[in-house]
Amino acid sequence: MSLSFFRQVVMLARESFNKRSELMMGASALIISSLAAWVIRYRMFDYYENAKVGFFIVVCCCLWMGLFDSILCICDARDVLERDKFSGLNPYSFVLANVVWQAVHALLQTGVLFWMTTSIIEFPAETKALLAPAMPEYLVTLFLITFAAQMLGLGVSAIVRTSQQALTVAPFILIYELIMSETLFGLPDAVRPLRETTIVRWGLSGLGTIFDIDMLPWKAETSVKKIMRQVSYQVTGQVNGEVSSSPVGGLPIPFFDKLIARLQDYITNFPLNPGVLGVNHNLPEYTATAAYLGHVWMVLGLLALAGIVLALVGFRRTVEIR
Repeated sequence: MSLSFFRQVVMLARESFNKRSELMMGASALIISSLAAWVIRYRMFDYYENAKVGFFIVVCCCLWMGLFDSILCICDARDVLERDKFSGLNPYSFVLANVVWQAVHALLQTGVLFWMTTSIIEFPAETKALLAPAMPEYLVTLFLITFAAQMLGLGVSAIVRTSQQALTVAPFILIYELIMSETLFGLPDAVRPLRETTIVRWGLSGLGTIFDIDMLPWKAETSVKKIMRQVSYQVTGQVNGEVSSSPVGGLPIPFFDKLIARLQDYITNFPLNPGVLGVNHNLPEYTATAAYLGHVWMVLGLLALAGIVLALVGFRRTVEIR
């Protein structure tokens, strides 16, 4: 006789809950979150590059916590599951019960990460609300990233047969996510569509969209403007010195003062082509609109759903239920 879905959720919770392992999960989330927040806290929203790197680290924390929390939950209990199949274990109910349990874990890990980052990092005080105020949007996005990573790990755990195989596959998943997200390196056109399959790409887009990092100044722009300002002072200072040393330099000649001021203003505010500096303030992945943020959340949800389907198929194949 098959157990009901509710009873399997309760049974799984009882079997999965271990006070020591739960405390270790919470401690790991706290350590990872505090270290990440402490590293990226300094002037994170002063420049586009700082914000992008900072959010990339936050997304990697979500990916790491979610993936390694769930990647052993099925393959580690393979022998027990083979035994329980004769007691009426339903593969679909079991996997869905795992989804519920992992969602609770994702919520706890997200809560710790949210608390640490908002406590240590100084977020912008004025941020345009898209679907909700910025902080709730931030929390929801963190949860979706972590949950998608949880489901990816669950799918892998259902496909492989041993814990050793799962831990062997995990680094390759992380490498794929980091490289194919096109965050660190550009991709050839032939494989560029694969970036749409990565959690990192969509997670970073979501966080960047919420805080509109596309509008932040780039370091290249700031550095060049600083250089132009220094050049303007040197050039106008030299011109001013030559005028002062001229035979009429001691006479009040407003014309020269206006000329120097205009020259200084022209050099300081000389229009620069952003493309020459590698600057782009119109990146489509950070479109700060409610529609685009909703699209990002939907894609993260679909990635999580893909992990669930993979877990259902893999579990059905590897644990032969009769």
